[in-house]
Amino acid sequence: MKLFLHSLTIALGLSYLAIAPVSSETIASSKQFGVAPPACEGEAQLYLNICASRWAKTADFLRSLIYEEVYSRIPEAKQTQLKAIEKTWNSYRDIHCQELSAPFKKGSIYPLLYFSCRARVTNARIADLQGTNFSQITSDVTTQRLAKILKHEKMINSAGQRQWLQYQSQQCQFESLGSTETARSVKQCRDRLAEGRLLELEAMLGTR
Repeated sequence: MKLFLHSLTIALGLSYLAIAPVSSETIASSKQFGVAPPACEGEAQLYLNICASRWAKTADFLRSLIYEEVYSRIPEAKQTQLKAIEKTWNSYRDIHCQELSAPFKKGSIYPLLYFSCRARVTNARIADLQGTNFSQITSDVTTQRLAKILKHEKMINSAGQRQWLQYQSQQCQFESLGSTETARSVKQCRDRLAEGRLLELEAMLGTR
């Protein structure tokens, strides 16, 4: 792991502390997966924007490595599905983060919001690829909270929500392949991804 992180820092020109993965203890308390937010050099907006950009690039680099590893060890039929899922997910991430940061497009905070969003969504994707994104909230609570936010923010029919629903459907179908309890597997996946969507929307609102 240390060798991998060292190679990653060289490839991206970052400090080791800036990309150290979150420990299991931190994951349990923060629901953070993948790459931890970097330690910024200063608190000025410029430094925060640079940090967010580094975070997003590092997370995406790690995601690409994990994706290639997963892709290389699954049957060809599933490789085609995984490609389609990754394309849908990429579109969701782009649209969602654009929606999040659009109100601040002309402000100095825009890069911080946009790149932080990309990092968070990418970390969630890393967890899905690794099979480590476990649900922490009951499905009923998730459904209620998610529906409330989508209605309040008028996002029920937003482009980001439509793209996320497509991703959820494709990902859960993919995960259910080979399962002896397809319906149960799909439900668990849908509940888990819904929680991830909820946590991201709550994080989004927390930045405004």
